[in-house]
Amino acid sequence: MRNRDRMSIGKWISALYREFQIYINNEMKELGICSSEYIYLVTLGEKEGVNMKTLSDELMIDRAETSRIMKKLEQKGLVVREPCVSDKRAVIVRLTDRGRELQPLILEKLDVWTDLLSYGMCEKETEGFIDRLEGMYSRCKNYLKKEMP
Repeated sequence: MRNRDRMSIGKWISALYREFQIYINNEMKELGICSSEYIYLVTLGEKEGVNMKTLSDELMIDRAETSRIMKKLEQKGLVVREPCVSDKRAVIVRLTDRGRELQPLILEKLDVWTDLLSYGMCEKETEGFIDRLEGMYSRCKNYLKKEMP
């Protein structure tokens, strides 16, 4: 008979998430940002000059939260927000020089965590694991869309 507690995928994903939050908050504190902000800087480093809707969609975070975080990052001098020339309702977000300076430091800290998680796995196993996690996410997201009004 399987031990239900040991076999709970959600329990272990949740535990890993909590441990990651502890790690990332400690690591980001020295950079002057918090765990809710770093992911925006990473994404903007990869997709410079995107509108906030695209940024929210890319990160799977609601627009109101993205707007709050962008305001904080702008106050910290890490991003600038500009009206979109082609669509006056849209706001384009870009990294400042300081925001770009943080990019490699953040990525280095994320690499440490990824290496810890994938320790003992070859590249193919790691890619397969990520594919499975993405599949789990998609199934859950689609299930909730159908079940929730």
